[in-house]
Amino acid sequence: MHVFSYKRNLYAPFLTLIMVENPLSTIFGFIGSFYGLVLPLLTIFFLTVLFLASLSVPGSKPRRVGDAIYCYLMHGVSVLLMTVGALPTVFSVFAGVAYTGRTYIALLLVFACGGLLFLVQDQATQSLDSASKAVTEAIYFTTIKIIGNVIALLSGVSIFLSIVLASFQPGWWVTPFVLLLYGMLLSWCTKGNHDWELMKALQVQSPAPARASTPKLKAKKRPVRKNRK
Repeated sequence: MHVFSYKRNLYAPFLTLIMVENPLSTIFGFIGSFYGLVLPLLTIFFLTVLFLASLSVPGSKPRRVGDAIYCYLMHGVSVLLMTVGALPTVFSVFAGVAYTGRTYIALLLVFACGGLLFLVQDQATQSLDSASKAVTEAIYFTTIKIIGNVIALLSGVSIFLSIVLASFQPGWWVTPFVLLLYGMLLSWCTKGNHDWELMKALQVQSPAPARASTPKLKAKKRPVRKNRK
């Protein structure tokens, strides 16, 4: 009896999903249409524009462009996983709020999965040619840089306004301070001499015009005859 009740509770969400009174209204409703139709179309449109922009670079190959788009998308997913695993831990340290041991293990696993995926995709991007990954790499790093700068700017403004307005509640500084560090970290990771390769790939080296060199005939010096007296 207990086993039957356990299985019934386990499969309750699936039974509820199957036993919808009008499944067509759920599938073709606003939410179903958005996630089932509009979102895939927007994804295909975004990928098509990215493909066309990447193929405009001289020397790029369609297959390698697809590999570059895949690598950098998974690269972004790895950064997101590491963020989800790291930020709650940092919040708990600064706020003095202790989680359970299972929670820390779960956060560590999420961070480890993101770090492993990051290393794999970073190694994969090194094998791509510069022409095929130029546009995708530029868009990826520019997006990360903008996100980091915006987070750091808004967090700094929040801290400044809290100081000016003297709204000092217990732990008021934890969230903006951690987000300020996170934004500065993102900005620092995208700062410096990165291998953008976009301008290098777009520059078509034109051969230098050959100079018409006219060979100059050197006049041979005649030996001077000495007059014999």
